[in-house]
Amino acid sequence: MRVIALLPEAIILATAAVLPLGRRLVPERRELNWLAPLAVLAALLLELWLGAPVGSLFSGGWLQDRFSLFGKAALLLGLLVFVVVDREPEAWPDLEAFAFLAVFGGMVAVSAPTLVGLWAGLELAALAGVAASGFSSRTAASELLLVSATAGGLLALGFAFLYALAGTTSLAGLRLGLAHRQLALPLALIVLLVLSGLALRLALAALAGNGGRKADTRGQAVPAALLSAVALLVAAKLLPSLAAATIVWAPWLAVLSAAAMLLGGLRAAALSRPERQAVWLALGQVGWVGAALASPQQRGTAAALFLLGCLLFAWVGAALLARLEPSALAGLSSRDPLRAAGLGLALLSLAGAPPLGGFFGEFAVAAELIRSNLGWVLAAGLLGWIAGLYGVIRTLARSYLEAAPEPPRRGPRPASVWTVSALLPAVLVLGYGLFAFPIHSLASQGAAALGLR
Repeated sequence: MRVIALLPEAIILATAAVLPLGRRLVPERRELNWLAPLAVLAALLLELWLGAPVGSLFSGGWLQDRFSLFGKAALLLGLLVFVVVDREPEAWPDLEAFAFLAVFGGMVAVSAPTLVGLWAGLELAALAGVAASGFSSRTAASELLLVSATAGGLLALGFAFLYALAGTTSLAGLRLGLAHRQLALPLALIVLLVLSGLALRLALAALAGNGGRKADTRGQAVPAALLSAVALLVAAKLLPSLAAATIVWAPWLAVLSAAAMLLGGLRAAALSRPERQAVWLALGQVGWVGAALASPQQRGTAAALFLLGCLLFAWVGAALLARLEPSALAGLSSRDPLRAAGLGLALLSLAGAPPLGGFFGEFAVAAELIRSNLGWVLAAGLLGWIAGLYGVIRTLARSYLEAAPEPPRRGPRPASVWTVSALLPAVLVLGYGLFAFPIHSLASQGAAALGLR
């Protein structure tokens, strides 16, 4: 394997450095708005090409396998939706740069073969997400920084104890070292400490995306979505190495996942603003992903990866397209048909409505929950699914069935707007369902690369 395989990471990192500098030096050049989409698209295509061969670099310090390929492709697709749908990049010139840094941290984490690499990649993504949230609310950023520091400390402490027990930071060595060790209270507490740190990382999504004004949606929900995806990928990569303590973390993860599935759906049904609904629907699907990871088998992890891929770009698309005044939702389909369609499909995918990608992902998870005798988790998920779907249908009814506010009698009638960029998340959630079988096959190869059977 050659070093040229790191070209996608180099493009993402270089763009993160160039974007804020370029917009400060030449603020009037609108052509810079195309730099971010072109850079992400180039990185995605290069990753699919250069990342296909399996190998390692730096004497095993960097791994390229099917898991890293799937994870990087999912992160880059989410970033692509962000830079294409967001048409106001000049408003906060550093926000896109922090999103690029968060994705770069995720790319480091999914290719890391050691605990150190996992921690470094996740912490970089977390710091970028917290910094990005500061553009919309300094108070929220301070609160998120405290939660993020606590989560990072728990992970660092847990990883240090794992190293002390197994004598290695390698994930493969950790799995072998713990396999011959009897499950005792110290090991159980260490594993729960690590997973508590990851759970706090995921809790940032609800804290970031659910607070603030309409303008906060882009500054908080999008970085939170990227950070949540990175945390879930780190969990998927780490849990197989903790197979010796499955009896400890699997029930704990199943309970948390069931709570997230149910709470996300119920909160989405109770809310009327689509940007808040998107956050809680996404939290519900995070619960579905966690429930799949609670089944420590290849098929369960494959289902989790498959759902995660669609969750990320549907969440980002819904968060951006839902940036509306509360009164602007009524009659949206007549004023901006493409935006209404893109927002509706993104929300429906997050709610798990067929035949979109979110539905096929939740269906795959449901099959694994039945196979793993976790029917009670599935029951909680189905209740949340019904509630969330009800909330989305109510939102779409306002968009398509309610009449728009009457325009003033004097003056020209406002013309319809066609937000073409809204087509990208719509096409992705539809295409994800259409090509569900080959995408799930790649997710299965990614799970197999983790050593799962």
